[in-house]
Amino acid sequence: MLERLTEEFYQTGMNFEEFVNTGNEDEQKRMLLYFNRSEKEFHPEEFHIDVAYPINLLVAATTWCWDSQTNVPILARIAEHSPNINLKIFNKDQYPFLIDRINGGEKIPQVLIFSKDFFFLARWVERPRLTYRLYAEVHQEIGWDESTKDEFVKEYRKSFLKNHKELENALIHEIRTILERTDAIQSSTSRFFQ
Repeated sequence: MLERLTEEFYQTGMNFEEFVNTGNEDEQKRMLLYFNRSEKEFHPEEFHIDVAYPINLLVAATTWCWDSQTNVPILARIAEHSPNINLKIFNKDQYPFLIDRINGGEKIPQVLIFSKDFFFLARWVERPRLTYRLYAEVHQEIGWDESTKDEFVKEYRKSFLKNHKELENALIHEIRTILERTDAIQSSTSRFFQ
């Protein structure tokens, strides 16, 4: 696990537009669809997270990953509307050391949250709790093995699209909670007062 980053390394990450442009045409279309849809479905103040100290988000993701395609655009909107929140995106295939294996696999996107001086504070992984519940429901209904994999993916994505606004709202809420907590941690950190 990374305990601290250098600012120089952090600055080598991509902004949202650069990240989108690394994907193929279909991947770009999907990410831009979610990015543009979020602007229509939410007011800008719903993305705004008011924190006293700068917070640096490092997102490890890929353009081909469904959860990255749906969640990274929302993270980009949050950073866009929150002046003290910085966002850099790294392709996890190019930087595998950024990913902690969780539950036996590489779950992405992983959002690593760093203080204003790049100390590690927290991590958010893959999808909001509400989306995990949806995933589990579809898994229980259809199963997950080689014979049901395609049907599972189709049904999961269909259910996601049917409930996408509620799921995106859950993501915003979870990210807000964790960033407000990390802001509180920073406000009590003695090295900032020396």
